[in-house]
Amino acid sequence: MIDYQNAINEIQKLYINDRRPWIIGFSGGKDSTCVTQLVYYMIKKLPPDKRKKEVYVLSSDTLVESPYIQERIKKSCNKIETQATKDNLPISVKILRPELNDTFWINLIGRGYPSPNQWFRWCTERLKIKPVTKYTVEHVKANGEVIIILGARKDESGSRAQTMSKYEIKNYKLRRHKNISGAYIYTPLENWSLEDVWAYLFQVKSPWGDNNRDLFALYKKCDSECPLVIDESTPACGGSRFGCWVCTVVERDRALEGLIEEGETWLTPLLEFRNWLKDIRNDPKARNPIRKSDRKKKRVADFFGKDFIPSEHRGHKVLGPFSFKTRHEILQKLLALQSEFIKRKIVLISPEEIKAIETLWIYEGDNISSISEVLDSGRASMSSKNNFINKDLLVELCSKYKIPVDLIERLLIVEKDFSKLSRRTGIFSRLERVIEEYVRGSLEKQ
Repeated sequence: MIDYQNAINEIQKLYINDRRPWIIGFSGGKDSTCVTQLVYYMIKKLPPDKRKKEVYVLSSDTLVESPYIQERIKKSCNKIETQATKDNLPISVKILRPELNDTFWINLIGRGYPSPNQWFRWCTERLKIKPVTKYTVEHVKANGEVIIILGARKDESGSRAQTMSKYEIKNYKLRRHKNISGAYIYTPLENWSLEDVWAYLFQVKSPWGDNNRDLFALYKKCDSECPLVIDESTPACGGSRFGCWVCTVVERDRALEGLIEEGETWLTPLLEFRNWLKDIRNDPKARNPIRKSDRKKKRVADFFGKDFIPSEHRGHKVLGPFSFKTRHEILQKLLALQSEFIKRKIVLISPEEIKAIETLWIYEGDNISSISEVLDSGRASMSSKNNFINKDLLVELCSKYKIPVDLIERLLIVEKDFSKLSRRTGIFSRLERVIEEYVRGSLEKQ
């Protein structure tokens, strides 16, 4: 049995040792809740003149978190910050989100990336690692060094213990961050068992008012959580109650399945949509026959009359991204699903994402009329429309000068995207890119 007071004393000793700010990874799960409580109570017991080190409680919102869990985490984050203010503690809460260009839907629907799997897990870097890395680097630049507090435990798995041991500094409580110079990792629970964590949470009341026994109820069927991800060694969280609802890296989403079995049947449409995304991933009919990087190679081979050999992986032909038809279908289904969740005030995809997807499709050479049909039939009232174009006048002018209408439409949309910028740097390269894609598409159709 862990001596909790000794654990708090060790944390306190490290806290008052220097001025390096702390970043606590908070996922809302048992381990991160436990370590956050320990730090909170430790600081609260210190006299005011000793509370000099800033502590940032960091939570990650991938924008595709399970709505049920995300609402709980948001409430906990608000409670932590409110209570810390009342107690006059140097604790603040920050919820990190991926940049627009990196969101799940931008990559899956906009760029056509196939649903993630264990061999092509493109989501983790963009949705989790990049936001945390950026935040950490900013604090390293401002303070020289930072310490990241995680709830990782060695008894979680052999691979976790091996990873933790790899970056240990002999006779030192901290570990070097794998990728960020100036960042160190501290794991106060590394030698705790699962029983130790729950025993503490049951014995010690949450300082911000959460009910830890309600948290325990979430683990009845699934006892894993999704920690703050700081590098690619962290396993996928799709089998966790604290993971993304769209995770297709795992075979089954036991998180959503478990919640539905426990009575949260309103989550059923999300599970069905997620399973469909997984099913279509390797369907050749849903994908382009070749990768984007192979398109140029194929044109060169065709020009010289040579055979083109597409990329292979483990003896299998590598398919290209989702076709425009598939991307259209995904967006239509997602927007229809979104309409079912409006009454719950849950946003599955934002208006900004829809607009960015529309723009990406145009840059890649999608047909303007097809895009309009998708947005209209998909109930994309949130998305801006291209009604700034006078269609009749455009057709008349294009006919007069013998210029393709759909090409000019694409160029006008690019110009509109840049029209609100004070400096329109890059507009010419964007226009050239649209023309190039149009010409390439035309040649491939011949």
